[in-house]
Amino acid sequence: MNAYVEPIITAFIVFPVLAFIITIPYLIYEYRKFGSILLLRTILVYSFVLYLLTSYFLVILPLPPRSLVAHYTSPKMQLHLGQFLIDIFSTTSIVWNQPATYLQFFKTSTVYTVLFNLFLTMPFGIYLRYYYQKKWYQVLLYSFCLSLFFEWTQLSGLYGIYPRSYRLFDVDDLLVNTIGGFLGFLVTPFFSRWLPSRDAMDSKAFQKGKKVSLFRRIFAYFIDFQILLLLVGIFALLFPSFATIDSLFLFYLIGVVFLFLLLPILFEGKTIGKWILRLRVTDEHGNIPKWYQILFRNLFLHVVFIPTPYYLFLLRSISISSKIKIFLNAILIINFFMYCLQFFLITFGKRERFGYEMISRTKEESTIIDNKD
Repeated sequence: MNAYVEPIITAFIVFPVLAFIITIPYLIYEYRKFGSILLLRTILVYSFVLYLLTSYFLVILPLPPRSLVAHYTSPKMQLHLGQFLIDIFSTTSIVWNQPATYLQFFKTSTVYTVLFNLFLTMPFGIYLRYYYQKKWYQVLLYSFCLSLFFEWTQLSGLYGIYPRSYRLFDVDDLLVNTIGGFLGFLVTPFFSRWLPSRDAMDSKAFQKGKKVSLFRRIFAYFIDFQILLLLVGIFALLFPSFATIDSLFLFYLIGVVFLFLLLPILFEGKTIGKWILRLRVTDEHGNIPKWYQILFRNLFLHVVFIPTPYYLFLLRSISISSKIKIFLNAILIINFFMYCLQFFLITFGKRERFGYEMISRTKEESTIIDNKD
């Protein structure tokens, strides 16, 4: 039993790292296709990733020492189809009027190993039918391919890391795993009867995506800001002699003007991040904004709102009258809390636009037209 517990625990330890890696691509895909993130869909996708990771670790773990594997002399492959049935009949016996023999039957390694391989791919068939809407023959094919990948991983000695295979390539495992995936396909209606269909989830996500969420907007800005940092980093690498604080800050300002001002003016209110997530800035009536509206919007956003904490920090090192400093601090703190209040109200649906949007008479809207795109 420990041979199964260790891989499962390892999978749960590694999963958060893998989940972190796939989160940004997942968010981009969902926002670009539907404009929203559904909790149930996210649970399904990430649980499927966790299942595949766990299955993979169950196949390869525990890892033996390479020096030990180098001295293995056991067969690398078992190519007799149906050998598992011969092994079960030769190692077990059931007396029908003695129920105690039933339990002993399932405790036999030749039996529980087959059951393990059967149950290993049953969730795979369930996921494929319910969420990915695959047909029975597709589930059979994909289950066989998954099993073949597992067996090849073992036969290759974990892709050449080991001098030879440390686990047996068994043709019966291909058969049993494929049957397991098909059984998962058959039992899917029993589980999916309490869950919404994939089409219902897609429709709900599309309807929800028509309203631009605050997180979607923040994520688009995050993408743009990462591009900006990348450009500054490239500049520093290409021109190291100019990589001073002043020159980098100047290049940063140039990048802000280019990414957040020129691009929206030239491309109908879209920055790179907004284009990726299918957003755009419009005027209050949903039309292409005027250039001065985009200018006012970004001046208030990047000069007034976002740098407020920096201004508060900067005031501490400026030598001015204490009364003036108190006055400026009060204005900045009020501005900061007003921005936090707007953030709170928009988060909980009490408000749709920030102050800088009302001043510039702009808003953000989704450009997704059809959820089948």
